[in-house]
Amino acid sequence: MGGFLNACDTYSWHAEIAFAAAAGPSGPMVETDFSQLKTRLIEAASTKPDGVLLALHGAMITEKSDDPEGDIACALRAIIGPEVPMVITLDMHANLSPRLVEAADALCIYETYPHVDQAQTAERAAAILNDLLTRPKNGKRLSKSIIMRPSMLDAADHGRTFPAGPMNIILERMNELKSEYNLLSAGITIGFPWADTERTGTAVVLYAEQDADIDLHIPAYELCNLLWKSHTETQLRFTSIEDAIADALTPEMVDKPLILADFADNPAGGAYGDSPNLLRAMIDANLKNAAYASICDPEVVRQAQAAGMGAVIDVALGGKYAPEITPPLFLTVEVIRYHDGKILFNGPVLQGVTIDMGECVLLKHNDIEIIVSSRALAITDIEQFRAFGVEPSKKSVVTLKSRNHHRAAFEPIARKVMLVDAGGIASMQLDKIPYQNLKRPIWPLDHLSNPNTAITILEFCHDD
Repeated sequence: MGGFLNACDTYSWHAEIAFAAAAGPSGPMVETDFSQLKTRLIEAASTKPDGVLLALHGAMITEKSDDPEGDIACALRAIIGPEVPMVITLDMHANLSPRLVEAADALCIYETYPHVDQAQTAERAAAILNDLLTRPKNGKRLSKSIIMRPSMLDAADHGRTFPAGPMNIILERMNELKSEYNLLSAGITIGFPWADTERTGTAVVLYAEQDADIDLHIPAYELCNLLWKSHTETQLRFTSIEDAIADALTPEMVDKPLILADFADNPAGGAYGDSPNLLRAMIDANLKNAAYASICDPEVVRQAQAAGMGAVIDVALGGKYAPEITPPLFLTVEVIRYHDGKILFNGPVLQGVTIDMGECVLLKHNDIEIIVSSRALAITDIEQFRAFGVEPSKKSVVTLKSRNHHRAAFEPIARKVMLVDAGGIASMQLDKIPYQNLKRPIWPLDHLSNPNTAITILEFCHDD
């Protein structure tokens, strides 16, 4: 939204903001809530704007729809008509909806993971909208598009661009093709593999001007081939708890912390954020000078607040939601500090944004400091430790719940970053997820020598 507002100043636009809302990955959205949000967008569009900028994620589902963002885009298009340009931004981990592609005049998709280019993506989208606003109106749509989907549930190491990986090479080629073919926009979605929909997985989407003499199949097919080649560099099996602890116990001369990312319980992947499995192993190993953030357990927060700072209490920490795979940790702890959970991020991810982790407490067991929150949020910013008086750069071991977003802030201070599969519902052991709606065959669940044998191609001329 900040990037959109900057663009309004740049182009001297008058902005009518319908609303801004966000939620972390979780279960399907309550239908009545979604209906209210959609209604507010439709009411805003009924004012007949000159153009529409829409910020979506792309992997949303509700209790009644597995394509609510496609529903939104189609509803807006029905109101604004064919001539009003609509440009939409998406997260790299969208499960791309063909209906959304058809309704939009261009899509702009994040090109970094960790996602540090949200504002820049919005500004790219605004520049396209500004260009489309100058085009003559003839009662028809302004662009045409293609969506090409290789049969892949994940790719390019989940889209990682820092540290550099296969996604960097693919994006570089994508932007070269964008220039070579004079495209309005070009984007790649890696997908959100923990959502069970028919369209879950990777996709390439390209837009060109309606009257452009371009065969969009050629650049789209090249990018799909690059995505397929990246499957050999896409990590699906990760460090075990035992190996992570062994590394943590290895003496190191470097005066920097080992970062252990408890990604299978990552709230940004839709997990509960309350697994104490890795913390249990840290305690059993008697790790020294360690910090852990965070376990979501509002009951323990309330218990610690009632006991008072300095109190020593027995707690059943975490494991409330899936005790069969992440059982609670029974522990004696000291209550060190309270915090209201409102933390201003310093970046690079979400720089300048104040997040709300709910009421929080800092607990201590032996030489391990433990942050417990009332809301499940991924740890992506150093301020999520510093707000509690914990300086992660001075620790020997820092454990946090995240997959890759933490790297932007924590890798510069780390001696090493290890992704640890300590159990949780956001594991990358995709073959253990009981998919019901996923389109098959698909890699890595099925053997495919080349996904182009099962490729899906949809073209939209946008002229009806």
